[in-house]
Amino acid sequence: MKKWQQRFMAISETLGFKAKAKEGTLTADEQKQIFAAYKEKYSISFADDKKLDEDAEPEEVILSAEEQQQIAEILNVEINSDGAPKTQQQAVNSLKDKAKEQQQQINKLKQTPEEEAPETVTAKKHASKSAIAIVLGAAPHSAKFLFGIEDKMFARGKWYNDIVITRKPMADSISKADKEDFITAFTEFTENVQKRVKALAANNSLGMLVFDQLVSGESHIDYTDLVGTAGEYIVRRTDLILAHLRSLPSVSSIFPVVSNVQNKEIAPNADFGELSQGYRSGRIFKGNVKFAAEVYSVVDVMFKYKFDDLIKLEKQYIGYLNREGSNVIKWTFIEWVMVHFGTILQNEQQRRRVSGVAVPQQNVVSNPANLAADGAIRAIERVVEQFKVLPYFDLGVYNQNSIVDVAEAFWDKVTMDLDSTEGYKMFMNAKHRQWFVRNYRSKYSTDNDFTGAKASVIDIAPENIVWVPNMPVNCYLMWITIPGNVENYEDKPGEMTAFYFERDFEDILTLSRWKEGSGLLKAGVQYKTQAELEAAGRGKQWIFVNYPASDLVLAASISFKDNLLFEATGNTQVDTVTGYSIDFVYKIVAGDEGVTLNKAGAFSEISETFTSAKGGYIKVYAQLVDADVVIDGKTVKVTQPSGKFLELERKVVE
Repeated sequence: MKKWQQRFMAISETLGFKAKAKEGTLTADEQKQIFAAYKEKYSISFADDKKLDEDAEPEEVILSAEEQQQIAEILNVEINSDGAPKTQQQAVNSLKDKAKEQQQQINKLKQTPEEEAPETVTAKKHASKSAIAIVLGAAPHSAKFLFGIEDKMFARGKWYNDIVITRKPMADSISKADKEDFITAFTEFTENVQKRVKALAANNSLGMLVFDQLVSGESHIDYTDLVGTAGEYIVRRTDLILAHLRSLPSVSSIFPVVSNVQNKEIAPNADFGELSQGYRSGRIFKGNVKFAAEVYSVVDVMFKYKFDDLIKLEKQYIGYLNREGSNVIKWTFIEWVMVHFGTILQNEQQRRRVSGVAVPQQNVVSNPANLAADGAIRAIERVVEQFKVLPYFDLGVYNQNSIVDVAEAFWDKVTMDLDSTEGYKMFMNAKHRQWFVRNYRSKYSTDNDFTGAKASVIDIAPENIVWVPNMPVNCYLMWITIPGNVENYEDKPGEMTAFYFERDFEDILTLSRWKEGSGLLKAGVQYKTQAELEAAGRGKQWIFVNYPASDLVLAASISFKDNLLFEATGNTQVDTVTGYSIDFVYKIVAGDEGVTLNKAGAFSEISETFTSAKGGYIKVYAQLVDADVVIDGKTVKVTQPSGKFLELERKVVE
């Protein structure tokens, strides 16, 4: 062995990278750590030492007294105080006796049946490494199967499997039999994925699907009963796909997902008043309770897609695989479709779980994904509208120069309204984090040396705020509550990616259907009117919010660019609205002088003219229409806004 090789392995072992160094799987960052430690210890860089290529010096073996004692005990030899046998004859006799003893043990083992075959023991011992090699597509293809996996899913001769090997587009059209074969295989595959999700959920093992661990063979999931079978590789590949989808960016760490909500469920809770008092004798009782309830509700969400040209899809897949073939997820056509659409749906769902609002679906080709179900922001808005939460009306929209001041004022107000803010966190729009950090550094540059904020500002230091992703950039909502209080709901885990395939003449259709919703575990005591809510104060609330409304004066042309929430005044017909997105619902609240929104112009599709005193509101979203557009020589329908708005709901204050 060369000196540089010996030194490299020694450093790798010291840093805990020995196994990865032997496997050749060191990351760039790990290599940098090794090279830095190498130069520090040996006063020469790894590259220079490698160029010298000197032979390593043989190590001189010197046994300690303890090691000599252990060897002597094995040989049954008496030793002197210096650790050496007394005589040569004693050593020879002891060796003979030990040899006889070992031979007797060997004869005894020959007569004892083994508990399981040696190859089984070996398979179990090395199952992780061998299985991962096959699962990641590192194993060679056999004459009949991809990667040597003897299962019909990987049978060669199937066009969607053969293109994995040849990477050549099909020359001819895909026949009826080919399409039906694809549908059958895909349907069976998605059913197996769904069964695996249910099995993992039942065993409380979904959380063990860690992608990096599965790839490295260090997963905590037990595959013992499947070792060496084709089933092992199928299950491992399925787990890897599920782990990949679970590894995509998610908001579940901020808004926990509650399963098994099928439609609407009532979650009762109670708020008790004071119980203790000074001692008095007799039947004297103290205490009161106000019962409240939160409604867990979900709505149906779907995914439907039509493959009207499988040949085109297959060619796109080939190009995609050639460009990103190093991704260990995309092995076969079926798995690629599963991961490709699963990734898109997952990303859409994570956005919807934050800013989604459920609206009636319009009769167009494509409704916005974000308007399919309620998300966290809508859940918070709902408890405010139900007179459970009283906003801080004096804390409105902030900008990059006032964001820290507004956040501090918000935290101070909540601190005054609660006996203790222990366990509470502030939640803010992640898109505004850069504003906060710059404003925070500017304001506290003399109070913070970057080793940690001083106690006077520690409560709203950037690292103590939960920055919520996927919020619209023009949303200035802030809230303070206990982490986990705002939740997302679903029915069955993994339902979204339980794809179903069906053939319709020349087309292949795929779809899935699942349920989504959002709500709060505990919001506050519900009051009948705004006046009662204001009179009660905020002592019975579990969540606190600001009131981030922008002023809007009704005119012939208005803009929704700057916000999602507006406090409006005026009584003028609005002909045009600019700066809006079809992905969001806009709320117009009547200001101090009241407001009238005429059923005309851009708002001609609302149910009737909206007139309300202060506090009333109307919610609107973009009307959509389909238009014929020519793309690649084909006429297709494209959904686009009409320029008018539909009404979601309203509240009128007389």
